[in-house]
Amino acid sequence: MSFIFRSLKPWVLHLWSILIAIVLWLQVHGQGDGSLSMDVPLQVQGLPENMVIVNNLPNQVRITVKGLQARLKSLKETDTFVPLDASNLSTPGVSERSLSPNKIHLPAGLTVEAIQPDHLELQVDRIITRTVPIHAQFDLPQGWHVSDVSIEPSTARLQGPEVWLDSLNAVETVPIRFDLKPGAFQEKVDIATPTGKSVHLEENKAGFMVKGILSFDASTEGETPDLSKESH
Repeated sequence: MSFIFRSLKPWVLHLWSILIAIVLWLQVHGQGDGSLSMDVPLQVQGLPENMVIVNNLPNQVRITVKGLQARLKSLKETDTFVPLDASNLSTPGVSERSLSPNKIHLPAGLTVEAIQPDHLELQVDRIITRTVPIHAQFDLPQGWHVSDVSIEPSTARLQGPEVWLDSLNAVETVPIRFDLKPGAFQEKVDIATPTGKSVHLEENKAGFMVKGILSFDASTEGETPDLSKESH
């Protein structure tokens, strides 16, 4: 009898192994295949340091993923991204790039079925540095004036796309507001660089100092200035 049990034991273990494998397979595959659409980040890769993309690209791209339902349920937008290879963009101009499903990394068992949009147009320009003069910009009530204005330093070094810096003749300070007290003034200010155009000021730890004389012309309003009033 003991011989019979010893003979059956390997078969029982083998049978249990098969049953466990079947249960695991059913848990993973039992729900079948499905598809899921989701928005994932677009990531530009390999763009040379001296080049910049000047047109607006979408932050996210919609992909349709196909695979096992169980794995689709656990897929998150942060699990993947759509790469855009820009490593060979070395000269200014317009270039069209296809977005390939094969370049998108997903967990095993999942594949990208579609991308929307499936191609993008890139406008690329060279990054240059240019020195331009600074103009002071004042926010004053009627009747108040500034004279003998000077700015130190009087120029700013800007870095950005050549197409925009070539047409930039000067930059202004941010609007300067005062305590309305006639006399000499000096104000440390920032400059207002063009927004949304990838133009930025090269490092300037000292900032910009605007000096001048603030005065009030009583004949403009027919009254004396209210020195307690501030400009907003």
